[in-house]
Order: sequence, then C-alpha cells, then structure tokens
Amino acid sequence: MKNFNDIYEVLYKEHNNKLEKSRKEILKENIITSIISMILGFILIIITHSTIFFVCALIIIFLKCVFSKKGKMYRTIFKKEIIKTLVKEYDNNLDFNAERGIASIIYNKGEFERYDLFTSEDLITGNLEGKYKINMAEVHTEEERKDSDGDTHYYTLFHGLFAKIELDETIFAKLKLRKNALKLFGGNNNRVELDSSEFEKIYDVYSTDKIVAMQLLTSDVMQMFIDFKEKYKIIPELTLKENELYIRFETGNLFEAKVIKNAL
Repeated sequence: MKNFNDIYEVLYKEHNNKLEKSRKEILKENIITSIISMILGFILIIITHSTIFFVCALIIIFLKCVFSKKGKMYRTIFKKEIIKTLVKEYDNNLDFNAERGIASIIYNKGEFERYDLFTSEDLITGNLEGKYKINMAEVHTEEERKDSDGDTHYYTLFHGLFAKIELDETIFAKLKLRKNALKLFGGNNNRVELDSSEFEKIYDVYSTDKIVAMQLLTSDVMQMFIDFKEKYKIIPELTLKENELYIRFETGNLFEAKVIKNAL
C-alpha cells in the first residue's frame, strides 16, 4: 500500500494540465451561457412583466451546466483516469467502477435507517491488504414526505461512503455505533454505557453482549474515533456482526470532479 502523497504527486504531474484545460473550457462556457440567459431573462421580464421567464432561464442555466457534453466528458475523465488510478495505486487488489453501485440488500444488512429511495454509484471492490473482502460505494438514501397540498418531496437521510468488509475473525455478538440522537433502525434495545464521557457525547452504543462491546471498545479505540471526528469533522457509524463490518461516512459526493476549482 503506497503513501497517499506519493500517489497524489504522480496523478498531479500526469493529469493536472489536461484536467485544468478541460475544466477552464467548461467554466468559461458556463459563465457565457449564464450571462446570456440572465440578460434574456431580464429583457423578457421587462417586456412581459412576468418573472416566469427569468425562472425558466435559471433552470436552463442549471441544466446546461450539469448536462453539457464537455461537462460529461470532464467528469468521465476524472473518474476513469483519476479515481480509478488512485484506488488501484492505493491497493492493487482494489478495483473502481463508476457505472456500478452497491446493492441495497447489502446496505440494509448494516441496519442503519429506513428509507424510501436508494441510489448508489462509484463501486470499489476487491481485497483490502490482500485479505479483507470489501464492497464500498457512494450511497444516497432519501425519505418521501407529502406536504399539506399532497405534493411529494424527498429529503436526504444519508449521503456518503458505505462499505461492507468481511473480517477473518468471527464475533459472536452484534455491535452498533450510532451518532447521538439518531433513531435506531430496529429499535433502541441493548444500549451499552461506556466509561468515556467524551465518546458518549458522540456515540450511542448498542450490543447484544455488553462484555464483548467493552472488550472491543477499549479506551484507545474510543480515542481513535474521537480523534478522527476532531480531525476530519466526520463521525463514522458502524455495525459489526459475526465476521461482517458495515461502516459509513457522511461525505456527500466524494468522487465528483469540481468545476469551480481545481479538481485535484
């Protein structure tokens, strides 16, 4: 497994100029489209005394920026040349596939939350460090709600990175780490209290075996989670049962190329 900084340096040297040229072309095109659309929108507002044309112009701008041919090509290049290479260089036993995602049935086994809509993309598969089988992908879950007028709206429940890892040791208990105040899928039974008040401020811990939970969540392990949260401002949640670890990180879009600033 190579050092990330070494991998990044190689990627930057080999791909930055090509990506930057493409990104600047897209940005220039989007700015020109936006200016023209806004001017036309204002003219139509003056002529018709209606704001509907301005709203339509803004929608056109958004669609143009998202679905432009150059934009699609830029994002494809980023995933196929940058992310795929990054994953492979990090661990040669891993593969990246931007066209596939993780199955909802696998995500459901982690017992995180109930949802109405599930989408997934950017699948990473293989054997981490040559021995731990892993399936990892970006996951987006949403809840469906109806307003007072009967219109349907979708609200994000989770959007980030999710992984299932098969371990080489079996734990005959179930352990769940959840953010504080998060509604637990399947009920709030088997709550375990630990001796770290700082850890308890971050997590609620549930286990079918209190002794196993305390053996796994030692003081140094709890401190590792605390330090991770402080450093990255992310709270990983996990479910451990038998030889399977389900873990997720709230990151939003993780593998999408940026247009406003340098993608690398």
